[in-house]
Amino acid sequence: MAQRAIAHDADDPWTHFAAGYVHMMARRTQAAVTALTDAITLNPNLAIAHVILGAAYGFGGMPQDGLHHLAIAERLSPRDSTQQPGVLTVTGMCHFVAQRYVDAASFEHRAVLLRPHFGAAWRTLAAAAGMAGDLDEATHALSEAKRLHPTLSVQWVEKYYPMTREQDRAAYLEGLRTAGLE
Repeated sequence: MAQRAIAHDADDPWTHFAAGYVHMMARRTQAAVTALTDAITLNPNLAIAHVILGAAYGFGGMPQDGLHHLAIAERLSPRDSTQQPGVLTVTGMCHFVAQRYVDAASFEHRAVLLRPHFGAAWRTLAAAAGMAGDLDEATHALSEAKRLHPTLSVQWVEKYYPMTREQDRAAYLEGLRTAGLE
């Protein structure tokens, strides 16, 4: 559908943004980066495109590139309270991929303080805290993640979580298993 929208209006940055998001969630990192870069080329001030490009890079195992685009998004839209929890959770995920688990947990904790019903942030907080050895935080975060996403399981993460590199998903699952995920 996003590809049809691009074919209909190739100059609309939102169509490229939508395609990039879909590619990212489907673990097609290069296609996501290309589409999101096209969106940013068409509208360099589209802060949310920088956030999602940051996520695509992070999920694709390039956390420094991800953090770079998150910093751009923050400069473009420093007071956007609707965007801030997303920026924090993607920042946390980038730190997780870089194996900076304490930093990852800190960013995820800030995200859930701003948006208490943010399942992705609770889930990554559980994984990061598990990997950092903070079992109390990990089990609490997993409890919240499961409250918001009752079907959360190891199988769900393996099938749907958009981390493309096996070693990153394995670490994520290790942290979640430490927190008690089955």
